[in-house]
Amino acid sequence: MLTSADIQVQNIKCGGCVAAIEKNIGSMPGVQHVSVNQATGMVTIIGIGLQTDVIEQQLTKLGYPPAPKNSVFKRIKTSIQCVFKQ
Repeated sequence: MLTSADIQVQNIKCGGCVAAIEKNIGSMPGVQHVSVNQATGMVTIIGIGLQTDVIEQQLTKLGYPPAPKNSVFKRIKTSIQCVFKQ
């Protein structure tokens, strides 16, 4: 059965980050589609037999660990830092 998972992650700072997540998570077994929202840090995965714990481990290995629950301030801070670096 086709399912979806939404995982909010940290450290997404640019299009390269988005591409790395989409490529690596997209190649995992059962994953059919990955969408990353750079502004919110939300990663949406669609597939069959998704194992969110395994996906979260892979995201962490890539440098994008799941955001702590209630991390609105942290996302805003990261977005502001990214803007000033450009």
